[in-house]
Amino acid sequence: MKLYHLKHTEIDLQKWDKSILSSNTPLVFAQSFYLNSTCPNWEGLILNDYETVFPITSKSKYGFKYLPQPPFTSQLGAFGNVNEERLNLFLNYILAQFKLIEIELNASNRFNLNDKYDKKTFIIKYTEGLNYNQNTKRNITKAKELGLTVELIPDKEVLTLSKQKLTPFLLHDLKLSYSIVKKYDMLLSNSIDNHQLIALKVIDQTNTIKAMGHFISNGKHTLFLKGTNFDKKEKSGSMHLLMDYAINYFSDKTTVFDFGGGSNSEGLANFYKGLGGRELTYHILKVNKLPWLINFIKNKR
Repeated sequence: MKLYHLKHTEIDLQKWDKSILSSNTPLVFAQSFYLNSTCPNWEGLILNDYETVFPITSKSKYGFKYLPQPPFTSQLGAFGNVNEERLNLFLNYILAQFKLIEIELNASNRFNLNDKYDKKTFIIKYTEGLNYNQNTKRNITKAKELGLTVELIPDKEVLTLSKQKLTPFLLHDLKLSYSIVKKYDMLLSNSIDNHQLIALKVIDQTNTIKAMGHFISNGKHTLFLKGTNFDKKEKSGSMHLLMDYAINYFSDKTTVFDFGGGSNSEGLANFYKGLGGRELTYHILKVNKLPWLINFIKNKR
């Protein structure tokens, strides 16, 4: 087996994406258009002729290269033809190359290093059917009784509407930086260009937007990227209605519906569970071999 570490400009993006989509875990996070948005100039580890690939999302600080997880990305790691030997080959390489690592590997990447931690997300496998709880059903019914409806947002309106309505939520509620929100906008734009974005809005009878959500889908993996409701005090059930529409919309267009996380928030976790989300556990690799002085400076800042 031959392992290559290629710079971004050296990667055959068509072969890369083919490897991702042929994987047992064909996640949108690892597709080239997604990585181009969340980690411009990303690099790649490639085994043989793109049989197995591993995105390298490195950065440099204090003179050291480190390997962080890009924003809006739950799972990366090895894709394509993956087995224990191939995964260990990738892991041994990055452990030798980087002194600071904090990356999330996809759920098929199982390894036995001491530096791993578990994280959970929520997904729906459509082959297992849909199963809403009673609270979710009540909220959907309530939203419909209030006259709320869901509409697709035309591609040409997505960026403008997102900046008007969703950007304040990202900046003030989620406390994201302007630079991270800029990457979010780029992700929306690239997803539209690749025909993989679906944007939804919930409106009332006066055409007032009550909720909005963005979804990225490659025909196998569908991701709920971000979204929120703007009528939280009214408790209208608008977000339940939006998610119900999305889940049913993708039911014949994808295999897995991914809620994109929420395990650290009890409220979000209960919301996803109520919509039939089931827990999926994957591993985070955390390694810190930085000199003590660099760690001291890093922690002070």
